[in-house]
Amino acid sequence: MSGHGFLDRPGRSGMFGALLDEYARAAEEFCRTVEALPGDTFHQERESPDPETVSLRVVCGHVAVAAWNYADYIRIARELPRVPRPYEKDAVATPAALRPLLAQALRHTEATVEGCPTDEAGLEALRFQVRWGPTYDPEMLLEHAIVHLLRHRRQIERW
Repeated sequence: MSGHGFLDRPGRSGMFGALLDEYARAAEEFCRTVEALPGDTFHQERESPDPETVSLRVVCGHVAVAAWNYADYIRIARELPRVPRPYEKDAVATPAALRPLLAQALRHTEATVEGCPTDEAGLEALRFQVRWGPTYDPEMLLEHAIVHLLRHRRQIERW
């Protein structure tokens, strides 16, 4: 499971190369889990106090949008122009629709971290607060992005 279809340049060296490869691996595992869902499971709704978890379709929309938005946080911190997200949560209408959206988001992330500082002082200068509270730097946010996919993959496996 390489996940290389999610990146333009898999296997690059350095910290961000490693994080991007692991992000692509997590995206591949996430997509395979969603694509293997039986029957109409993807669309079935259930009661939930969290509107992001009423169906697997909604969970996948949340994941696709979050992946793009993580890159935007880094773009803002680096004072790079934001790129409008080319899709909304409801674009994940089927399990097969997820993979190309995550690929767009990961390629957006790949472009976003190109040339990003990797030394401690450079990363410290790029620290930012996210809407859910914590303060991250680009490395930390990519680590969060990877785990976000892993956590939701597990959620789907246990659905």
